[in-house]
Amino acid sequence: MARYLSAEWFALVSSAPLPEPAIIVLEQLVRDTPDGSVAYRVEIGPSRARVTWPVPAGAPPANLRISTDWDTAVSVARGDLSTQRALMQGRLRVSGSPDQLAGATSTLAGLDPVPAGVREITTFGE
Repeated sequence: MARYLSAEWFALVSSAPLPEPAIIVLEQLVRDTPDGSVAYRVEIGPSRARVTWPVPAGAPPANLRISTDWDTAVSVARGDLSTQRALMQGRLRVSGSPDQLAGATSTLAGLDPVPAGVREITTFGE
């Protein structure tokens, strides 16, 4: 088992660099995790996505930055709360260029940087 957003979990979801340039880079900051604040990136290419943790020093700014607290991140990851509802409730803060995300909707459909096998062994601090 690997706790969501722990070093062990990131080791399981991190993968090789994308074979093509990223179309969009999302950065997420989750506050109040069992390990304090955690920041990571999701790099999205035309055919796949990958998680990068920790965020490399000197990395260019992400296209979109999302910040939230641990409880909201867990609720979204479990599927108990949709991203849209969390945004409407003010539980997610977004900065950057959301219009770039809207333009890449077809690319994002079906891409998941977290392998299914990892989802099956992820715990949420229970």
